[in-house]
Amino acid sequence: MKRKIIFALVFSVICSCMIGFTGASAQTNTSVALQKVNFVNATVVPDSLNVRQGASTSFPIVCVLKKGQTVKIFGKIGNWYAVYEPQKGCVGAVLSNYLTPAGGSGTSSTAAPSKAPVYTPKPSIFVPTPAPSVIVPTQKSSIVPSPVTTAPATSGTTQEEEALLSLVNKARADAGVGPLKFDMALVKVARLKAQDMVDKNYFSHDSPTYGSPFDMMRQFGITFNYAGENIAGNSTIEGAFNAWMNSPGHKANILNANFNYTGLGIVSSPTYGKILVQQFIGK
Repeated sequence: MKRKIIFALVFSVICSCMIGFTGASAQTNTSVALQKVNFVNATVVPDSLNVRQGASTSFPIVCVLKKGQTVKIFGKIGNWYAVYEPQKGCVGAVLSNYLTPAGGSGTSSTAAPSKAPVYTPKPSIFVPTPAPSVIVPTQKSSIVPSPVTTAPATSGTTQEEEALLSLVNKARADAGVGPLKFDMALVKVARLKAQDMVDKNYFSHDSPTYGSPFDMMRQFGITFNYAGENIAGNSTIEGAFNAWMNSPGHKANILNANFNYTGLGIVSSPTYGKILVQQFIGK
């Protein structure tokens, strides 16, 4: 439990959130992506190493590590590691070339997963500015939500989930990227996340019930080399998809060639009309 709390804190500090509004009604949505690494402990290489609040040198320094110190690695964001230093309780991000796996040699490590190539995300995926505060409205919207289709299609997914995946896969085809397939275990996770956001009245990647998206996936036995999540509040499927495609971070998740499976959850919301959760994994 302690590790899960620390892991959620790492992402609340490091990962950038993007909020967008388009059309006549507001769409609020965020994206996050994490690359898995194949080791847990790493050692500081230089004499001193700044740990920053986010994955960019524009973020403030939260603590300074010394040569030879060991830190916990939770994942990789671009060229940065999300780290936790247990002695000081320091949580933040450091450049990957200043750490080496504990017990290893050399002055740097790319720490790529053994089953997947090194992933260098496009600069537009991660915004090098502090994440804005996400404010959940306390008043209900005047928008009358359209009913959510609950009748399952032949695959076990709903018609709305199928429609959203069709929009996503058309965009991927136009970009020359292979289609996503439903992973029904991940569909279950995305539906639970969407319902949890409605039931607990929050809008965030970090769930008070399940923790970070990546913690939640692991709790339900989902394995991955790459993972990501987009969330949105919108009155229509098309509106949410268009808002995602107009946001560099969300679009990058949708068009990410490292992802090959997805889970979608769409739940009626008294605030937004619908809450939509799309989770991505690469196996």
